[in-house]
Amino acid sequence: MDNSQSQGTQGNSQLDATINALQGGLANAAGAAGPNISGWIKTLQGNPQFSGISSELQNLHDALSSGASDTGALSRSLSTLGEHTSKAADSATPDAQDKLRQLGQALSSAAGQLKG
Repeated sequence: MDNSQSQGTQGNSQLDATINALQGGLANAAGAAGPNISGWIKTLQGNPQFSGISSELQNLHDALSSGASDTGALSRSLSTLGEHTSKAADSATPDAQDKLRQLGQALSSAAGQLKG
């Protein structure tokens, strides 16, 4: 398997793990959030096509790491990530498109949960 196939497999595994965590609700996702977000930042690092997602992930990671409970900021960050992720699906490989759309929807839904 060449490196791009390996990265694709890793990316799909990360997509599955992230979707599964978010489908369990925000409380379930919170415990895995830090390592999951860090993993995504590392995966997307150096890819200019995903710089907006990477930057927003860093904002979310910083907000969560600070211990601040600004749910408005967290909601906005999740909403932005949902939009960027859904848009990224348009240019993704066929095997990742549905998962990216599903993840984008889950992020947007999580943002809505925080807005209450």
